[in-house]
Parts: sequence; C-alpha cells; structure tokens
Amino acid sequence: MEVSVQMDSIRLLREAVGSDCAGVRFGSEFCEHLLPDLRILERAYELAQEADKRFTYVTPRLSNAGIEKLGEQLPFLSQKGGVSVVVNDFGALNLLEHHPNLRTHLGRHLFMVPARSPWTDRHIQREERSHERRWIRDLYSTTSLNYLPTLELYRSRGCQRADVDWIPRIFPCLGFLVRNGLSLSVHLQLVPVTFTRKCHMARFLGEKSPEECSRPCLRRAFLLRNEALDAVGLELFLHGNAVLRLEHPAAEDVAELEKLGVDELVLTMNPLTQIDTAQIIDSLMASLAL
Repeated sequence: MEVSVQMDSIRLLREAVGSDCAGVRFGSEFCEHLLPDLRILERAYELAQEADKRFTYVTPRLSNAGIEKLGEQLPFLSQKGGVSVVVNDFGALNLLEHHPNLRTHLGRHLFMVPARSPWTDRHIQREERSHERRWIRDLYSTTSLNYLPTLELYRSRGCQRADVDWIPRIFPCLGFLVRNGLSLSVHLQLVPVTFTRKCHMARFLGEKSPEECSRPCLRRAFLLRNEALDAVGLELFLHGNAVLRLEHPAAEDVAELEKLGVDELVLTMNPLTQIDTAQIIDSLMASLAL
C-alpha cells in the first residue's frame, strides 16, 4: 500500500514532500474558508511535481461562493491531467463532470458510516435480544457505500476512489467495495464524529467573521470535556468546524487492509495528530511497516 499525506498549508506541504510518502493531498477537508487561492494551489502543485509526488486536491463542503471559487481552480488542474480531486459536496461533483481529465475522489462527507458514532458499542450492548443485537452490530459494521444503489450512484458520476475512516469495525466490509471496482483511501488517525458549516472553534475563540478568521485551527485543537464523556473515558476533539476522534493505528490492522485490497493510507498533518515534519511522517510509516 502507498501512503499519502494530507495538509492544508504550504508550510506543511514543504515538509511532506521531503518524506518517503508516495503522494500529497493539499486542501481542507472540512472548512471552505481554508480553500486556497489559485496562486497558492499552483504553487502546491509545483512543489509536488518537483518532488515527484502524486498530487490530490482536497475540497470540503461548499457554499455557492465556494463552488464559484472551485470553478475558477479546476481548469488549471484539468490542464495538468492525472490529478484527483476529493469532493465532499454534490455541487463540486457536478463541476467535475465538465473536467473529464480530473479523477473524481469521493470524500467522507458524502456517505454515511454509522460506526462514526462514539456510542456504537453502547448501542449494541443495550439490546437484550440476540437477534436485535446482531442486526444493530451488522448496521454499525457497514457504510452506505455497501448499499449497491448508493455505490452505483457515485460510480455513475465518475467516482473512482473513496475516502474511508479508520474504524476497524467496518474493515471487513471494505472488501465488498474493492471487489465492486472502488479504490479506497483509508485515513489512519482522524475519525470525524460530526461537522458543521459554522466553525464552533472560531466562535469559541471570538473570531468576528469567517472571511477574516485568523485560522487558529492551523495552530491548535481542543479536548472536549463534560461528565458524559469523562464517565466512559471517551476523548473527542474540536478542530475547526469538526469534532474528531483520534485513533491509534496498529500494524496488524494495516496488514488486514492490505489483504482486503486497500491501496492507499492517508496521514494528516495538523495540530491534533502532531505530525508536522518529514521525520515524523517517516517514523510513523516505519512503525506500521509501510
């Protein structure tokens, strides 16, 4: 399996291209206000090409303004050929139909994964009757892409790849997606629990407007604390407009994914993972025998 590194700043991109990763994924997965301008996107592509790294552009859910900005960027990427664009929005998916040279990559916003719920195990254990418990366990062990009409919908729109969460409970169902012609990219550490268009982190820190935000998410993240979370020992983190779980991948799970036919793993560089240098990237890859 190959490893790609995801980031949303040129500073981190410069570090990533110095590592042993096969590709870089540049852009924001969650916040449209972190969409780079065209000049920065061009520079990011140049840095990836100079380092002989595969380049993927990551985009979040988008408003009309974000769709307009993306529409101005796609012709540049389309001219380059062979570039993948991660889409988390149907508007972006529609735009890509006009750029057949680009590869459509389905982001994590556009399909459902019940096991993202931090209360999964409690839901399963709550059922007393074995057949209902089995039904709930099966429900929490699949994604909406395991429903053939959903899979066909996205494939009919040109989706060749899809991002998947690091949730070992759902790993056995991924073989079905691979056998049905979908290439999978599994995020190694960060599992989104929920996300919104409005940035709770910016509001908490007193940022006055999204357009003039100082982008504190590039520097920090917050551990959420309350009695319910503490009672079950659950750690959730607020990072920008997303609440995330931080998972710790194991080499045996990586080996299982390889057997299932998963061909890409994704590391994310941000304050929550604390991955910010090429040396850390290479060390983590080595620890997982990648």
